[in-house]
Amino acid sequence: MASKSFMGDHLMIPLCKLKGSGFPMNCRRCLMEVRYLEEERPFAIEQVTGMLLAKLKETSENALKKPVADCVISIPSFFTDAERRSVMAAAQVAGLNCLRLMNETTAVALAYGIYKQDLPPLDEKPRNIVLISSCDIYHHTTTPPPTL
Repeated sequence: MASKSFMGDHLMIPLCKLKGSGFPMNCRRCLMEVRYLEEERPFAIEQVTGMLLAKLKETSENALKKPVADCVISIPSFFTDAERRSVMAAAQVAGLNCLRLMNETTAVALAYGIYKQDLPPLDEKPRNIVLISSCDIYHHTTTPPPTL
């Protein structure tokens, strides 16, 4: 999700930390300026993510030829409670009933194993595999901590 690095606690954004230092701004909520219907408009991160989820819902409904109401959304394992609540709010904006949030690493394992037909029998030695979530690698290696 493109906006996932902005989800949740707006105080993690460095500009919001300047509020107490005389910087003239009101930082109650993080908004993004987005060009929508030929004009610049501010949207909350949950709204932008909700728009993305609504488009994914529409695409799914067109492919499945039936309505989609429930979903499970994968999120990075490092998301805080505030970020998780923000994703749930975005699902509501999209008109989705989010049954559960699932860590991306768990989703990778589930996607690997759910349709696997060539697993060894229970009486044989288990097969070891390595599952890598590129989202976690990217975040931990390229995103510096917020500092001023």
